[in-house]
This record gives sequence, C-alpha cells and structure tokens, in this order.
Amino acid sequence: MENRPRDAEITLSAAWHTGAVPARIDTTDGVSLEIVHRGTWSHGLGPDFRDALILFDGRELRAGSVEIHLCTRGWGDHGHHLDPAYDAVVLHLVGEHDGAETRRLDGAIVPVAVIGPIDRFAVPELAAWDWHAVGGAVCAGELSAASPTSVRKILHQLGDVRLAARSARLEGRLSVEPPGEILWQELLDGLGYTMNREPMRAIARVVPLSSIELLLQSMPLGSREAAARGVLLGVAGFLPLSPTEAHLGALANSDVAEIESRWLDHSAPWRGDTLPPTAWNRARVRPVNHPVPRLLAAANLLAAASKQGGTLATILGVMLERDDAVETLQALTGNEDRPGIGVDRAIDMLASGLIPLALALAAHTGDLDLADAASRQWDRLPAPSPNAVTRRALRQVADRSPLGKIGARGAQGLIHLDTVLCQPRRCFECPIAAAELSVNG
Repeated sequence: MENRPRDAEITLSAAWHTGAVPARIDTTDGVSLEIVHRGTWSHGLGPDFRDALILFDGRELRAGSVEIHLCTRGWGDHGHHLDPAYDAVVLHLVGEHDGAETRRLDGAIVPVAVIGPIDRFAVPELAAWDWHAVGGAVCAGELSAASPTSVRKILHQLGDVRLAARSARLEGRLSVEPPGEILWQELLDGLGYTMNREPMRAIARVVPLSSIELLLQSMPLGSREAAARGVLLGVAGFLPLSPTEAHLGALANSDVAEIESRWLDHSAPWRGDTLPPTAWNRARVRPVNHPVPRLLAAANLLAAASKQGGTLATILGVMLERDDAVETLQALTGNEDRPGIGVDRAIDMLASGLIPLALALAAHTGDLDLADAASRQWDRLPAPSPNAVTRRALRQVADRSPLGKIGARGAQGLIHLDTVLCQPRRCFECPIAAAELSVNG
C-alpha cells in the first residue's frame, strides 16, 4: 500500500529525527551542510523542527527551524510563504526537489536539501504508528487502564529527567557560588511559592546567608529568632507591621515590638536595600502563602539551624537521616507558637530545590554517602496534593484511570510531561505516547 502524503512526510521527519539522514549533506545549489543539532520535533505546530543548529559550508553556524516536505512545492502549497512563523526556517528538507522556490514571508530564500526518495529509508517504527491516536483529549487511556505500572514507570523516568536537569544547573553554579548561598536562595525561592518568588530571591541577594548567620552567631540563643525575623521582615519592607500582617503571622503585640526593636538594632547593613511594598503580590494569595508567614518560617529555620551547626549542615542532615524529611523540614520552619510550612510546600521544596542541590553538591565534591542519601529521599518522597499542572497532565495521560501512588518522583514527571512535551505538542518525543502506540500499533 502506498504511503499517504502525511505518512510519508512523517517517515522523512522520523528519518531526520532518528539520525537516519546523514549528518553531512549538500543543498541543491552545492553548499555543504554539517548538522550540529537536528532540533526539536514540533508535531506539526509551526515548522517541523525548532532550534536546530546547522553549519553551512564549514564556516557559518545558523540557528533556526527546519521544515520537511515530500516535494519542494509543498512549501507554497501549505502556505508557509505567507506565515511569519516560518520566517525562522533556515533549511528546507525535501524528498524530491521539483525546482520550486522556497521563499519566506520576510523575503529570504531558504536553502533546500534533498534527503529522499522515501524508499531510501526503512520506514522507522516511529513513522509507522498512527500518530492521530495520541495528542487528543486523552493519549494513553488504554495503556493506563491495562498497565498502570508501565505508566508509573515512565512518569518516574520523566521525574528523574527533571531532577537531573535541576541538579546539573545547580552544580554549574557551585563552581562560582558557595553552596550555602545557593541553598539559601533555593529555600527562599521555595517559600516564595508561585506568586512571590522574585522578591524572595531579592531578599536572598540583599541578605546573604553568611551575613545573617554571622549576626545570629554573635547573639544569645534566645534572641536569634527575633533577630532573624526583624532582619527578614525589615528588608522585605513589612516593618512596622500592620495589625493585619501581625495577625497573618500569628504574632502577639509583644512579638511585634521585639521584632521591630531587633530591626532597629541590626538594620544598618541593609537599611538602604529594603524592598518597596509594591514588590510583593498579595492579591489572591491565601493567608498561609502570604509573604509574612513565609518569612517567619525562614527566620525560624535560621534560628533553629544556628543551634545545629548552620543552615547548610542542618539541611544536609535532613538528607542524611532516614526519618521523614517532610516532617523535619516542617519542624525546622515552625516554633512552639506557630506550625511550620504545610506538607505540600515541604514536599515541593524538597523535590524542586533541596534534593537536587544535595545531588549537585554530592557530584561536585564526590560525596557518595550524600548522593545515596539524597537518592533515597527522592525515592521515598510522597506526592503532594495535585495542582493545575499535574491534574492536567494526568487527565491527558490517563483520564480517570487510577495510576496508584506515583510519589513526588511521578508528580515531577507529570510536570515535565506537561511543560516539556504536552504543551509544546512534542508528541513524537513522548515516551508515554510511544508506549501507547506500541501496544495498539
């Protein structure tokens, strides 16, 4: 049976994607090309491959998109010459060159290279599948119902990919920043949640961990919590506290007076760098996510850690102990008057910041014990409550089929699935789509 045009184009795209097309080819006008990076398969939304890198004539490296058609005239037949989305195309790959011109909307002529005819390639399994079966409302309903274990395994693998990417970024920073400062930034970033991450990061820059720990170490144990609260709330621009803000922080009048007094005593290094009130997003923020209780949680952690060898040593201790890391982090951010952060926030901080940093530090220093401990925490960390992203990804994969306990590892996999694969429509690169099609192909 002859290939339908769409199937044949998918075959050429699959050949390009899987490396069946050689890395060195020539354009129709004799220019040599060296493929540095083939780009990201877009599943038909815009040019076929985005963010490719191609070396032209051994001298000029061009970054852009690659479009694939059976014949050169497909460019005009599909209206790409009128679509600004295709102005990023730097190479037109065809199965057969029919002499038609490839001109972008901006007037540029796109080089053409022939990679066909299609018979050159053994049709890859990737191209033989019916890709119309995925990418709709639900992608892997049958697989999820028949083999939830298989889907959980893939989600765990995607979660590991997300963890590895975060760890790699943090390890790169360890070459130029002290680990304690990176930890402090990750802690405040996690406490900032979605709405107030940027002002929290700003506090980490204005008040480095080394400076506030030095201050706390110079004080009696009983004064450290109030001093940390005063510095953080003062730099954040919340002092003097309003009655509403004091209520959100569960602070008595005596607490407020002591916090403001500590700020007056110790504000000299930071008084010129306080954040303006407009830096904070307070609209539609739940009371527990308001920056005042979150900053108090950070102050509690600083004060508790100052009695245990410092913040870095304390957090690494959380990784190394076999007890519940979630409960330990909650306890560190609370005190006898107020509970610490919630379970979901603790899980997210561990999954998104603290475990990746521990693994990065272990790789940077060669600490195998820390690597093993952080990996154990990653494996045993429970899933947080579903959010908009994980619910959407779960519906996309399984609809209403239960997948069982996926843990934080699987929840991170759902986030990776949604943000990296589903939303950009990179179905051709999705392992869950591939698993579903392999079962039903």
